[in-house]
Amino acid sequence: MIKRILQTFKNSFFPRKCQACGQFFHRQDSDTKGKESIRTLVHDPGETSFYRVMAPFLCPSCITDFYPIRSPFCTQCGSMFESKAATNHQCGNCIQNTPVCHMIRSAGTFNGALKSAIHGLKYKNKVQLARPLGRLLFLSFLSYYYDDTDKIDTIIPIPLHTSRLKQRGFNQALMLIKEWPGLFTEISSNRFAQIDFKNLVRNRKTISQTGLGKEKRKQNVKNAFAVIDASEIVEKQILIIDDVYTTGSTCHECAKTLIKNGAKTVSVLTLARAN
Repeated sequence: MIKRILQTFKNSFFPRKCQACGQFFHRQDSDTKGKESIRTLVHDPGETSFYRVMAPFLCPSCITDFYPIRSPFCTQCGSMFESKAATNHQCGNCIQNTPVCHMIRSAGTFNGALKSAIHGLKYKNKVQLARPLGRLLFLSFLSYYYDDTDKIDTIIPIPLHTSRLKQRGFNQALMLIKEWPGLFTEISSNRFAQIDFKNLVRNRKTISQTGLGKEKRKQNVKNAFAVIDASEIVEKQILIIDDVYTTGSTCHECAKTLIKNGAKTVSVLTLARAN
């Protein structure tokens, strides 16, 4: 009873600030949301997962402004089909042009509250969002890769150039997956994939991809990555992690570099995918 009274007092006089729209809000149940065991979230649909992990950080309006990747989508590149009558299948582009990436998946589309939260983490130093966004991405990992965890040997976050890392202070892709080994032990006794954030490096400084067209994005990141020790990835099945999949130029360039150095397959998982 006393705890409930104190919580009511706290919610009344110390409202939270929405990390998407910046408005103050009261949410009486927000202190219990976002703290559940990952085991209780595993079978939730995308919208429910987003609500449960992001409730302490978003107002009632923004918490509903999330658009998960839905079927039907391409079984290889992950792009959603306009027609909702079909089932998941390989798209025409992937049939005609075999992608370098084995499989590409994302948690949601790059708009609404998810876009605001990612921008908050990357550009506004809202590092408190790394944990809930990382959990959201982990749930997508379980959804798409859980049955194949023994087929993912290594997880690699997309690296930043040293100059960009110094400027930002952190690699958001790495922050998203730091909690994953511990989360995985909550649901399974199996071996978890190795997280490798040192072997793949960005050896050339590039300009921001924001605002660039598809072809310019390709040229911007061409030959921008390198592998330090190829023996660590030879015949490995690798999953690369990034925050946003736009045209895929960065992810595909990383995949090309890894496969050139002996990787068996390279798949991609991101928080968001641009339309």
